[in-house]
Amino acid sequence: MNKVRILVQGMNCNHCKLNVEMNLKKIRGIDTAVADIVNGEVLLTGDPVDLDQVRSTLQKIGYAYGGLG
Repeated sequence: MNKVRILVQGMNCNHCKLNVEMNLKKIRGIDTAVADIVNGEVLLTGDPVDLDQVRSTLQKIGYAYGGLG
């Protein structure tokens, strides 16, 4: 199982945290998504973790993918 830490810009409340986690978990191959609003990071686990799909999903829900953390 792969672990990937990504940076996400625009998360600033618990609603944002839940929204990001819920939508990223819908991506095929992602088992868990745990967001940290203080550091602007999300820890993803799964196999495979498709970063293009992650970036696209974040943009669709109003957040910016900031790269690997």
